[in-house]
Amino acid sequence: MRPAVAADEAPFYAEEFLNEESPGRMCHVASLCELSDGRLASVWYSGSAECAPDVTIEFASRAAGDGAAWSAPRTIVTRESASRESGRFVKAVGNPVVFADDRDRLWLLHSAILLGGHGGSSLDVATSDDGGATWGRRRRLTLSPFLNVSELARGRPVPLEGGGFAIPVYHELLGKFPEMLWLSAADSPSGLAWRKTRLAGGRSYLQPVVVPADAKNAVAFLRDRSRRRAVTMQVTRDGGASWSAPVSTDLPSPDAPVDVLPMSDGRLLIAYNDSPSGRSVLRLAASSDRGATWERLATLEDEPRGRFAYPYMIRARDGRLHLVYSWQMKRIRHVTFNEAWLRAREAAR
Repeated sequence: MRPAVAADEAPFYAEEFLNEESPGRMCHVASLCELSDGRLASVWYSGSAECAPDVTIEFASRAAGDGAAWSAPRTIVTRESASRESGRFVKAVGNPVVFADDRDRLWLLHSAILLGGHGGSSLDVATSDDGGATWGRRRRLTLSPFLNVSELARGRPVPLEGGGFAIPVYHELLGKFPEMLWLSAADSPSGLAWRKTRLAGGRSYLQPVVVPADAKNAVAFLRDRSRRRAVTMQVTRDGGASWSAPVSTDLPSPDAPVDVLPMSDGRLLIAYNDSPSGRSVLRLAASSDRGATWERLATLEDEPRGRFAYPYMIRARDGRLHLVYSWQMKRIRHVTFNEAWLRAREAAR
């Protein structure tokens, strides 16, 4: 279903940071969601380096309205708290995804690294019934028969008819494999039900983002770690039970993740690094053929030797689009815009 937007709205664009720069600490892999009253919630990780023991997961929120400000970031997960609550040793945490269900319960899915780097991670989940002020005990998801490691989250969850979510995840031990995690609340000792399926493809694809057209048809866009250096896509016509073989689009990629949302005119909007060799350029482009070809619309960042990565987008109930991304690996930038702003940029080219 196409999102509805006002035809006569004026162009709108705003940008802000969610956090201050902290010397010696990187900030990376942000996500965000909206609650029913228009509040926004965002999470990301911060630490001296990826997979370092001092990495923490940070949380911030913002009330509805153009004049509202983000709350000061607050640590909600550490290696120590993840170890204590899950009853097992956790070396580091990372890659958080936050999302809200139809009861305004917030869900937090994040990696818990047991050994080594990202390949030694499993997935933990926790929920909050008070907008992120407090969180319940986190639970470990058993997804892999091999020591239950090398499972990570990144993509925006897709709500399912009847409840629950399809969450794009990936596996990266002895190869890179895109997957789907089917997660829902359940009457069970853990209070959860889950299963995992794998998308079709080779051994170099990860960090999928899925854009449904209806209950059966969807397109996935993938980070491709091969030498093709292009954004890659595949489709399903049976609700995710099977997927076509991955094919390259005409957009370059420096081995980096992307995010994609549908527009009200039927096109797809992508946020991506427009280069085969670096993350110094971050752009928006649109496709009218479900991802086969793209037309560049706007440049968000373009700075030599810059590092702008891991875009994550949502559409709010008022029709505006919200985008967060890693800015120079030091801060999380939040950009808000509407389709009228996109159309104005397109007309000015």
